[in-house]
Amino acid sequence: MKIAVIGPSRMPIAPPFGGGLEVFVQRMVDGLRCRGLDVDLFAAAGSQGHRRDLEFPGVDWSGHEHGARDDRYPPGARESETAAFARVCRYLERSDYDLVHNNSVHPSILELGPARRPPMVTTLHTPPQDDMQGVLGRVAGASERFCAVSRFTARQWSLPRAAEVIHNGVQTDQWRPGPGGGGAVWFGRLTREKAPHLAIEACRRLGMPLTLIGRCADPTYFSQRIAAHLGDQVRWLGAMAPEQIMDEVGRASLALATPQWDEPFGLVLIEALSCGTPVAAFSRGGIPEILRTVPEHLARPDDVDDLVRAARAALHQPRAEARAIAVERFDLKVMIDRYLSLFEEVIAT
Repeated sequence: MKIAVIGPSRMPIAPPFGGGLEVFVQRMVDGLRCRGLDVDLFAAAGSQGHRRDLEFPGVDWSGHEHGARDDRYPPGARESETAAFARVCRYLERSDYDLVHNNSVHPSILELGPARRPPMVTTLHTPPQDDMQGVLGRVAGASERFCAVSRFTARQWSLPRAAEVIHNGVQTDQWRPGPGGGGAVWFGRLTREKAPHLAIEACRRLGMPLTLIGRCADPTYFSQRIAAHLGDQVRWLGAMAPEQIMDEVGRASLALATPQWDEPFGLVLIEALSCGTPVAAFSRGGIPEILRTVPEHLARPDDVDDLVRAARAALHQPRAEARAIAVERFDLKVMIDRYLSLFEEVIAT
């Protein structure tokens, strides 16, 4: 089977990863290649194992750092990105791929239409994007196949046919159980919608030290809500390689997830659980699907008092029980198996 995997175009598929979407694509590509599939990855400059002759330029905020945010572009960047997608689309039109697996949040691949390219599966990693949803209304037919990372995300989109739901996976043999015993950990992109400032407040009320891990994706938010709290009780380690994150998470007694938006899935939760670290989280988006067996670890959205309650409940969970959630329901092998079954079905029809 020869597959074209279309990755996100803003940030490279390489550590330290920009976010969960980049991690997903790296795991998917590696998993498919380990199964013996011929995979071409189309991704941003700086990625590992991608088609350099057809790469996306990525987003470079040099000279415009004051406005840097993950939902914006510096001058000219969107136009360069769209031009790169046009080149990839022209290549796909004359390609011999058995299937295209589209993980982009850019509408160009969808605009290509099923008559002009190989069969395609699009995985929906985000809430509905206006430009993508608009294209679906004009172009996509009942033969188009979609996959969503959670039931919540699948319900959000208006699609020509129901999306398959395949939860994201984690390499449970790599994200190994750690000893615990430390403070709390929060990891992910430091942005307003991820709201690490609420984790800081919860840990202050719990009397626990907190480690923050991840890149600063919104400098204005960081300076307004995070910087003043850094010190003995709150440390920020910045972006780290996956192996370093595993070690830090495995040493923590508790992981917190504090989104102030409807998180499409919540990859950091299953990574923490795989390390045996219990999780307390706001009940938003796809997160309840992960913690459905421990509803007492879910807190009302934006309610720090309830998050403190959920954290105290999570601290009583045995680490082996926390890890079992990841191993039994979110192992990467299961995710790859399900995608392969879907790909084979699409190719056969």
